[in-house]
Amino acid sequence: MKIQVIGSGSMWNQYNSACYLIDDKIMVDFPNGACKYLYRANILPSNIEYILFTHFHGDHYFDIPFYILNKSKSENKKTTIFCFEEGKSKIDQIGKLAFPNSYEDAKNSLDLTFEHKNQFKIENYNIEKILVDHGRMKPAYGYIFNFNNTYIGFTGDTALCDNVEIMAQKCSYLFCDCMFIEGNNKHMGIDNLKDLSKKHPNCKFIVSHLENQTREKLKEQNIKNIIIPDDGYILEI
Repeated sequence: MKIQVIGSGSMWNQYNSACYLIDDKIMVDFPNGACKYLYRANILPSNIEYILFTHFHGDHYFDIPFYILNKSKSENKKTTIFCFEEGKSKIDQIGKLAFPNSYEDAKNSLDLTFEHKNQFKIENYNIEKILVDHGRMKPAYGYIFNFNNTYIGFTGDTALCDNVEIMAQKCSYLFCDCMFIEGNNKHMGIDNLKDLSKKHPNCKFIVSHLENQTREKLKEQNIKNIIIPDDGYILEI
């Protein structure tokens, strides 16, 4: 299993918006600028066949119209999107806004499926969708991948909540929100990650959605089981 951190930042800095690429064909979120930074990494967006959305804030899905248009011009038309039920209408709304004369034709040319199940399988991965707490943005989800009985989690944007604790207890690696120095009711902070890392020493926490000040402060902490990735960081499992 290969996981590449395509974006480790928040909206308000030079780092790409938070998202992850798995085995060069599965994306967790598809934020603003995603197609451009995939190209800069010599990755063709059209090779991506599966997209898992955590929630529908713009910094997690605003590049989906560009992906769909690009995919329609490629030979590989297979696309499966995993999200909650209203996700399709949100994607259609932004698609029609971005390309009012060509979006529908581009979308209809794809072998496109929307999936809303809480448990599903992508190739060799058994995946569970987990409800998290992102303030007024409801619903918001994380995902747990089961890879040969090794569990890898992605929290998406979330405050510290019971399901994040469950993910940290279960997972060997948890890619998680750590936007602020002090967590609030929308995002986790360094204080939350310090507590989680102490309570779950067998989990490695790969933090993301970082503000610049948070990134620098967390580096100063030098916590053994917290990894602070730059964009492009690759984990091979």
